Amino acid sequence: MFKFYSDIMSSKKSYDLFKTLTNDDLKEICKSKKLRRYSGLRHDQLAKFVAENSCLSFEEVEVIVNDLRDDKLISKVRDADDHFQMKKVTIDHYDNQLIKAKVGRYEVSIYNLGTDDFYYRCGEGCQDFSYQVKNNKYPFCKHYPAVIAELIYQKDIDPNQKINNISGRVLDTLKDMVEKRRREDGFEIGPRGRDIDNTLKELDDNLIKISKQDDKLARQKYFESSVKVFETLVNNAFMLLDYETIPRRKEGGWDLLVVGTYAPVPYLAVVECKTANSGVYDHLVHDPDYLSRLKSYVTDMCKNKLNGVYRDYVKYMVLVAPDFPEEIVKFQSTFKQMTGGIKLSFLPASTLLYWVKSYRENPILTHFNSECMFNKGIIKNEDVDSLFLKSEEHIKHLIKKSKEAMKVKMDYIVLRNSDFSYINIDEVMLKEMIEEIILSLHPYLLKKGIDTTTGAGNISIKHDYYKIWEKVLKALIEEFTAILEEQSFVQVKRSNLKENLIQYLGLND
Repeated sequence: MFKFYSDIMSSKKSYDLFKTLTNDDLKEICKSKKLRRYSGLRHDQLAKFVAENSCLSFEEVEVIVNDLRDDKLISKVRDADDHFQMKKVTIDHYDNQLIKAKVGRYEVSIYNLGTDDFYYRCGEGCQDFSYQVKNNKYPFCKHYPAVIAELIYQKDIDPNQKINNISGRVLDTLKDMVEKRRREDGFEIGPRGRDIDNTLKELDDNLIKISKQDDKLARQKYFESSVKVFETLVNNAFMLLDYETIPRRKEGGWDLLVVGTYAPVPYLAVVECKTANSGVYDHLVHDPDYLSRLKSYVTDMCKNKLNGVYRDYVKYMVLVAPDFPEEIVKFQSTFKQMTGGIKLSFLPASTLLYWVKSYRENPILTHFNSECMFNKGIIKNEDVDSLFLKSEEHIKHLIKKSKEAMKVKMDYIVLRNSDFSYINIDEVMLKEMIEEIILSLHPYLLKKGIDTTTGAGNISIKHDYYKIWEKVLKALIEEFTAILEEQSFVQVKRSNLKENLIQYLGLND
């Protein structure tokens, strides 16, 4: 009898916890426990069904519910990242009793942070606060962690002190946000930089699956929908190709801007990410009117918002999806006419992954050479292979130019300023030779310019091209060494020291 009563109480407590979950969460539990006949049940009925049929102890239910709740809170923290990284958080007042801040257009007031008397308010218009926080569905909206992140960033609060409703995995996510911005702002430079190996492994493991709408994987690992996760992974992929990227922070419109910063003339590719459960994204084929929306993304929502020369940088629109039907390329010419010359291309997720993996194995691509990829129809693996061959040829050309620049100067110097012991180079000659080499590599591996403040000349070295620099500098060293070797065997002109000794010893009388 006691056990029967205990089971009833446990089921009731489990039911109370399950009621705090969403329908999607409850259905996911049904699927994982292989329960049937739950479709069509309303929320409370579904919660009761799961409590009575899942065969879970109350302790197990607590773990599941707490994990799912943390997942939701982590999702809110990640939503806050948009405001925090774009520096849209302003702290107007801070002390132990009251924090007043603005997050975008929302005003946030936090009272008695870290105490049992804590509470906070978010400004009017925040539906998250009005419908979820006030109804005790979740303890905070996305604007609250944005303010906390800013306070940690400014070192007003210690992340190890008590922060109401933020702890464990949720706090770890928040601290990762802060560290990311500190690195991007240049405050933390060193071994905690880019995590290339793990990011590459993550892409290899998940990009293709997520592109095919694996929502279970997306929720379990990233606490987001597969659509949002795919956008993030595509962004990470282009960053591993050493592009700068600008994710869109608002709902609707393009998903990502890829910036060819290092190209002699920078360019922008407007990226739209599309998942497809079937593995083939063919919506455009069935609904050609969607082309007008893409046109709006690239012109109205990007190009027309820029000024001056920046408008001319917007050259490409790229759709990224699991794969595309071949007939989709017929829309390229129409899109180009609609947008006044902007080119449309299609990048399968598998090709993007192949491109990234190939590049990380052999990082010899430049933004100048890679620009041709956005001129294709459906970009294929063989296009990536061709790009690497093209880049190898371009590196050979740069090596040839730099070697010739050095040799011309060195030949001039050797002819006039060499003897048995030395090749004599004064500072003027050395400066001229270095400038010739720099000019031979401008604007592909470096940019030569003038400091607008001091008027002094300067060069900007493109550090992501380190592998290409290795090849060029090695070739220059070999060329310089060959010149030294040649002079070692052919140079017989007496040195100044020998001339002086002969003179002092009277041997030239």
